[in-house]
Amino acid sequence: MTKEVRALFLILIITVAPLLVYAFLQVRSLDEDEKMAAAAYEKQLDVILFSLNQYADDMMNRWMRQLADQQNTLDENVTQLIIGNESIQMLVLRNTQTKQDSIYANDYVEINDSTYQKVADWYDRKDSVINRLSEYLAAGFQKIQPADGWKTISGLRADQTGVTVMVYDEDSILYNALFILEKKFWVEQVLGLQMQKIDQDQFTIAVGNWHEETQQSPNLFYQTTLFSLKKKFIRRNLWILPDTYLYIQSKGKSYTDLIQNRSRENLYFLLFSVMVVLIGAFLMIRNIKNTLKVAQLKSDFVSNVSHEIRTPLSLIRMYAETLMLGRVPSEEKKKQYYSTIHHESGRLTFLVNNILDFSRIEGNRKTYRLEKSELNTLAKRIHENFSHYFMEHQVKCKLHLSKVPLSILVDDQAFEEALSNLIENAVKYGNGQNEIELSTFEVNGFACCSIKDNGIGISKAAQKHIFDKFYRVEGALTQKTKGTGLGLSLVKHIMESHQGEVTVESKPNLGSTFTLKFPLNENGNE
Repeated sequence: MTKEVRALFLILIITVAPLLVYAFLQVRSLDEDEKMAAAAYEKQLDVILFSLNQYADDMMNRWMRQLADQQNTLDENVTQLIIGNESIQMLVLRNTQTKQDSIYANDYVEINDSTYQKVADWYDRKDSVINRLSEYLAAGFQKIQPADGWKTISGLRADQTGVTVMVYDEDSILYNALFILEKKFWVEQVLGLQMQKIDQDQFTIAVGNWHEETQQSPNLFYQTTLFSLKKKFIRRNLWILPDTYLYIQSKGKSYTDLIQNRSRENLYFLLFSVMVVLIGAFLMIRNIKNTLKVAQLKSDFVSNVSHEIRTPLSLIRMYAETLMLGRVPSEEKKKQYYSTIHHESGRLTFLVNNILDFSRIEGNRKTYRLEKSELNTLAKRIHENFSHYFMEHQVKCKLHLSKVPLSILVDDQAFEEALSNLIENAVKYGNGQNEIELSTFEVNGFACCSIKDNGIGISKAAQKHIFDKFYRVEGALTQKTKGTGLGLSLVKHIMESHQGEVTVESKPNLGSTFTLKFPLNENGNE
């Protein structure tokens, strides 16, 4: 692991790790907060249902006090209760001593022998309940008991339920009072107004049955407003009535849903923050890597430029000293030395011009003087100028010129610089191949000049970067071949400044074709 990688890894840990730990702790905290808030909300609803049960008990206790009023006979009290409360379908008084039943009923109820028999059957099944209620009363507590196990009898409305209580008459004779109620009407009459008060546009309250055996959906026979069984609700027993339950839920979104939504929003925001930090860390690390890479490229650039400059300078100095000392044996050899000095000085000039042009481009000071020129003429001239270079490197350059003139607006010196860079690259990276091609042609309104070689080629991945400054393709041959990494970057800038482009077609080990595309000067072709 390099120092750079270790540094990046350390930055990543310092930046992201604390936030990830915080995110984990926050997620746990959100879950705990949600559970605590949900429990508190459920407790609040439970208190509301408890108050309703307490209210129902209080209302029934009023009935019991009215029934046990010693100022009237028990018979009179029963009659007043039935007349004043239409929800009482039938009221049975059983003398605990004689076991005789007296049945009182509302006007619409039909009383017959079957009614007495079914009442007697219920008392036979609930003998222990009557004894227990008697013990409560003897202890000074008049307990109201749901009349569970009641079987529907004919002659009454089908919606039947009951409660039972022990009571003394005016002669201190103990009776059991069995109230058979019309359930829905009783809820409306006794609890309805109180349920509406609690509703207050915040809650929906309902009363219904629950089938414990089948676990079917409850049958709601009374509700303050529309009750949705699909939303979260709380269910509690209605103490007074058997197999009857109170239901409550928030209007709109439930408090639990609101808590969940808030927790979810907080979690999303937290995750978004983590993602932003991760992306920021990624971008920061990438920028640091790019900065280190650029620094390395600049270091390589300085090293390569130093080597590129040193080589021609060494040759020029060596041949010049030899000529000055008069150690050249023949005129032919002198001519060869002069030619080498001229060629290397030209190579040195080309290299320095590249560096200067790059400096001007970086400082936005590079300008071009566009004039009408003929592409075939420019290409032919450069081909001739490179004849000595081709001979020196034992490379044959085939020239294919367009059969029609190709007029373009171009800075001749910039064109020569761009094409020279491409020719030098074709020779340097020819991988021992001794033939390249220089062609001019027209395509889709563009005058094109291409250089084709049969060398090492360029991979698809590298083709995306070869026009970047300082970039050099990684490879055994490219690393042995010195270069500044500026040539193709300059070519791209030159072509963009001429409203043209430079393209490349290449495959590894099959060679490359670079094409300079200039807009045709149509006026010049007419």
